[in-house]
Amino acid sequence: MNNIFITGESGTIPLEIEKQVLANRNFNIVNCQIEDKESIKKYKKHRSFSVREPEIDFLDRDLLFNKLDFIWKKTDIIIHSGAFVGTDFCQQDQQGAIRTNVEGTQNIVEICNKYNIRLVYFSTTAIFDPDDYSDSKPILESTNIRPRTIYGITKYAGEQIVDMLCETDKMIIRPVFGFGNHPEDLHSALIKVINVLYYNHFIGPKTIDVLLNTNIEKSYIRVENLAKMALKLIENDAWNESINIGEPQYNSFNWKQLFEKIQEQYSQLIGDKDFIDSIHLDSNSVNFIGSLDYLHYHNICDDKLRKWGADIDSIDSYVNIDDGIYMACKSVIKNN
Repeated sequence: MNNIFITGESGTIPLEIEKQVLANRNFNIVNCQIEDKESIKKYKKHRSFSVREPEIDFLDRDLLFNKLDFIWKKTDIIIHSGAFVGTDFCQQDQQGAIRTNVEGTQNIVEICNKYNIRLVYFSTTAIFDPDDYSDSKPILESTNIRPRTIYGITKYAGEQIVDMLCETDKMIIRPVFGFGNHPEDLHSALIKVINVLYYNHFIGPKTIDVLLNTNIEKSYIRVENLAKMALKLIENDAWNESINIGEPQYNSFNWKQLFEKIQEQYSQLIGDKDFIDSIHLDSNSVNFIGSLDYLHYHNICDDKLRKWGADIDSIDSYVNIDDGIYMACKSVIKNN
């Protein structure tokens, strides 16, 4: 059984990977947040957000290269998912994004080289050039790379470090528009919109700006599906590949359609018809700024996923968009 160390272990996708591993026992997570089997909780002092449990700080070189030696000696694979994530978040703290996404990746690569550990690096489809894809031309692994944001730039810099400097087997995975439950998911547009609706319903007036064009289709996917895809790629030995993962182009939606789905699922949970009738795209709660939607028709071709047996048709207990939105709405109501 392969032992996996996962960075950013309190994050949305890492936590879901941990849950999938614990459910299926096909791997072992040596720094698992749910089960502290290796007794390393005392080394977890970095807190990315107050609502999350502390994590291993992969910017702390003394911790990595001295105190965790006993962990690296039993680790077969590092999944490097820890990062500054999201366009807005990275823009607000550019130096933090550069240090975490670039320096942090360099540290992890050095660990892999020193201890002969294979590496799975989570990047992002935000590295691709929006001028090289469209509504009729989905994103391929060969799509031109030209990131437009600090987030995309720093994640692509991480890809270059992995590609050029990692001496072991490695894999680059680029997820597209994953969403999960509150409070684990703090970045997706879906969760942000649902949170604002909750706030307006139960607390008081609140607005949010969403930098998306409501007419442009994108593919959104639950983190459970992303986690299963990533684990299948590892199980199927897709080493030394770069692979985009997510819902394929034919499962895309625009935000008019997504808002209707949120409205429908939220209404089932709160049973307040007057409130549901009051929420719509041109309400004051959610301000969509279409002119700043730089990603445009952001959808992937899943041919490479299919090649490696990790497409949505291969996923057991696949969570569709409607069920996923219902779960997200329920989590917001329960955990706020």
